[in-house]
Amino acid sequence: MMTKLKGVFFDIGSTLVMGPNLSPNKEIALMINRPEVDADAIGKVIMVKEFRGPSDVIKHITSLDIDDPRAVESGIAKLWDRQEKDAIEISGATQSVVSLKQMGLRLGLISDIWVPYYESVKRACPAIIEAVDSATLSFKEGLKKPDTLLFKRALLSLDLAPDEAVMVGDSYSSDIEPAMKIGMTTIWVLSRPEREIDSIINVIYGKSQKPDYIVGNISNLLQLNIWR
Repeated sequence: MMTKLKGVFFDIGSTLVMGPNLSPNKEIALMINRPEVDADAIGKVIMVKEFRGPSDVIKHITSLDIDDPRAVESGIAKLWDRQEKDAIEISGATQSVVSLKQMGLRLGLISDIWVPYYESVKRACPAIIEAVDSATLSFKEGLKKPDTLLFKRALLSLDLAPDEAVMVGDSYSSDIEPAMKIGMTTIWVLSRPEREIDSIINVIYGKSQKPDYIVGNISNLLQLNIWR
C-alpha cells in the first residue's frame, strides 16, 4: 500500500519558469574567453554562494586567473541586472502550485539557482513564493544537485519522510535520479525534451530507472491520478 503523500517539491528553472537559453555560468565562461575554463566549474562557484552583488561574484572567481577582472565585472553587472528580470512563469505553474496547496499538501522548492535569478523568480511568480513552505536553494545551502543531501535537507525542512513526498522537475540527472535514490516519488516534466535525449533513451531501454510519472508541461500536473 502506497504511503499517503503529504508534500511536493518543485524544481524552479524550466519547471515553473523559463529564462534565457544560456545559463549564467556559460555566459561568464564566454566573458572570460578561455576555453579551458569549464562552465560547470563556474556554476559550482556562482550557484553555491549568497552573493551581495556583481563585485562579490568577481571576488569568488579570482581563482580562474581572469586577465581583465574590471572588464569581466562590467559584464557580470549587466548579466546580474538582466537576470533579475529574466524569469517568465510557465503557463499553469501558479495554478498547479496553488491548487496543490489548497489540497492541504506541504510545498517546497529545491533548486540550483543564483541570487539575481531567484529575485527574478520572486517577481515573476509571487503567488508561488507565497504558497511554498520552504525553499532549499543551492546558494543558501552551499551545494548543488544532484547531491542527495540537498533533497534530504528539503525533506527535513517540511518534516517529511522520502516516501511521503513527490519531486517535480525537468532534469532527469539533477531532479529525478537523486530523488529516486532516496525514495521519493518522482514526476518528470519534459518541458525541454531536446535536452533530455540521452536520459529518455536510457529510460526507454531500461538503462535508467523510470520515473513514477511523466508529463509534458507543469500545466498537466493536476491531471495525474496521484492526487486522487
